[in-house]
Amino acid sequence: MGLFLSIEGSLEKYIEKFFHDKYKGRVHPLEIAKKLAREMRNRKRVSINHIYVPNKYLVYLHPEDLQAVAPIAPLLIKELKDYLEKKAAEKKHILIASPEILFQAGENLEIGQLHVEGSFEGVKTNREIRVEDEQSLAKKEEEVKEDEKNTLCYKPVKNVIPAQNNFPEPKGQLRLNTGTVVGKTFYLKASPMIIGRHESCDIILNDHSVSRHQAKIECRQGEYILTDLASTNGTFVNGKRVTTHPLKDGDTIKAGTSLLFFKLE
Repeated sequence: MGLFLSIEGSLEKYIEKFFHDKYKGRVHPLEIAKKLAREMRNRKRVSINHIYVPNKYLVYLHPEDLQAVAPIAPLLIKELKDYLEKKAAEKKHILIASPEILFQAGENLEIGQLHVEGSFEGVKTNREIRVEDEQSLAKKEEEVKEDEKNTLCYKPVKNVIPAQNNFPEPKGQLRLNTGTVVGKTFYLKASPMIIGRHESCDIILNDHSVSRHQAKIECRQGEYILTDLASTNGTFVNGKRVTTHPLKDGDTIKAGTSLLFFKLE
């Protein structure tokens, strides 16, 4: 039995003791489980034959509460997933995919408060897939036509010295300094990389205060340039809001409540 289905389980006793010592009566894992179940129920979608429930859940805690839960977050998340799966099966609801639970800092919450947001993510409808396929095919046909139009016959030129690259590609990386995945490193490329909350981004920040497409980072003439993409809350470097900014080794980038440390090798 899981943590929330058997109060006699040793794992429950361990986690309850942890929260009693660390939280001193503030947020309890049972309360998190209840909030998750309530959000699953409130966000359900009824079809002709089935009832579907969200597969992704963001649990927002006060930063101090988040820091306290971090040491057992992976174990707690596993038990919460098990709880949601059993709860959905009990109600004969269908999870569209394996549940995903993420803990995030909620700056507007007081110590001991929590907020849960559920959503349907990662599963495309047949119509979405069909539209994407049609768009991809049309794009390929346009590319073929453009290539045929621009194809000309050229004679090879001999004794040409290739141009020298005066700006060798640097090796940069961003290290995440906040959230439940502190220390996660993103290795940068010379080509533009998008930072944001949307799953299509190259550098994904699971932070509700980050815009879907927050900023862009790219290599120009041997240095990395950070450009804000008209984000809602702005992008900051070393505490100063920027629009376009060349990065230096040791710079700190702030997007929403997330902090990224820039390192140049």
